[in-house]
Parts: sequence; structure tokens; C-alpha cells
Amino acid sequence: MPYLIEEVKDAKDFDEILPMLYVAFGEPYNSLRRWFMPVHTTVEAAIEASKQRTLKHWNHSDHLYWLKVTDSETGKIVGAAEWDIREQIENPGEPQKPIEAHWHIEGSEEKAFAGKLLTSLKGFMKERMTRPHLELEQLVVHPDHREKGVGTLLVKWGNEKADELGLESCVESVPFAVPIYERLGYGNVDSLNPDVAIQDPSPKWREFEADDLRLFLLWRPVGHDFRASEDKAPWL
Repeated sequence: MPYLIEEVKDAKDFDEILPMLYVAFGEPYNSLRRWFMPVHTTVEAAIEASKQRTLKHWNHSDHLYWLKVTDSETGKIVGAAEWDIREQIENPGEPQKPIEAHWHIEGSEEKAFAGKLLTSLKGFMKERMTRPHLELEQLVVHPDHREKGVGTLLVKWGNEKADELGLESCVESVPFAVPIYERLGYGNVDSLNPDVAIQDPSPKWREFEADDLRLFLLWRPVGHDFRASEDKAPWL
């Protein structure tokens, strides 16, 4: 099946990308979906809210690149990725400040938990990726188009851009996606079990903690695919 990869230029593309992201992150279940695309009323409302946040971030960041893969036979978007090109790192080594998960209901335990989770994730990356780099922030492939090369196109774009700029690249991955990135040139070099502990957690908070929130940091060195026998992440 012929696929075409292009940079997203039109905000209308997100009308297809965000619903696809919601569906894809449920097949298989991705525990992060409930924290970054929470459903307060309806799924449609959750997708729309996430789309508006995505558009705002994209429109105000000149270093964010969204890519789309289109099925040329149907004209439908079947995959997308968000690459962040960080050619300059501001205040490397500075501790991560607490992040407020403003997309959750004010005063809710969900908001407090999501804030701690995101702060832990961002802090983990900030401590390690202190040099200029590319980060694959999101990758989504429609369930009907998996294992057909769509994800390869999206990752290859970033790898080639990193080589062109002379930068390393990385991605935080949920457990089931690790082998995919390893096949595409990344080494599984570090891991995180987010720190979301609080004093006297409620039963609801303990339920949140019980989910599989593990993430793995996959890294590709400058100029070539990861070689386990030779390459070692600089922060190790």
C-alpha cells in the first residue's frame, strides 16, 4: 500500500490526527492516555480539548515539527509524529519545576496526580538530555495500518534530520513499543518508574499508582544507529 510522508502545514490535519491518537493509544492500552487526554464528559469533548492544546503548542513553537503519513489510495491520514528539534538547551541541569496539569478538573486528585506524573517524566529527561538533540514526543499509527512501514517512515524522518544537524535523538517509550524503536536504531539505555508518591494516599490515588507507568529512554547517538557493543549514553 503506497504511503506518503509530509510535514503537517494545515491545522485541519489535526481533525484526523487527534481522533486517531485517542483510538491508537487504546489498542493496546497506553496508561498515559487517561492523564494526557482525560475524558471529563464525552470522548469527543476530550479529543477536541486535546486538539486545541496541541494546536496552541504547535503554533507557538518554531522548533516543533508534526509529520503525517497519508494512505495515497484513500487520502486518509494513517500515522503521525511530533518531533521536537532542540538545537539549544536552556539552563541545562536546572531542576525541573512542578508542572500544573491544567487540562484536568481544578481541585481533583486526577489533576494532582497528572501534575506529579508529568513533572517526574520531564525531570527525568531534563537530567539526561542536557545536550542539543531531537526528541520524538509522540508517534501514532492507526491500528489498521500497523506493521506496514508507517512508523518506520516517521522515525526515519527524525533520524535523517538528526544526522543532518549532527545531533543525537531520543524517545520516552512505553514498554510494549521498546522493540519497535530498537529496530529503528535506538538503544534502550535507561528507565523510569515515575515518582508519584504522596503522604497518606487515598484509595483512588493508590489505584492510579497501581497502573503500569513505566517508561524507557531510548537513545540514538550522533550520526549512526545505536551499537550496543560501542555506544553508551553520555549521562551514564
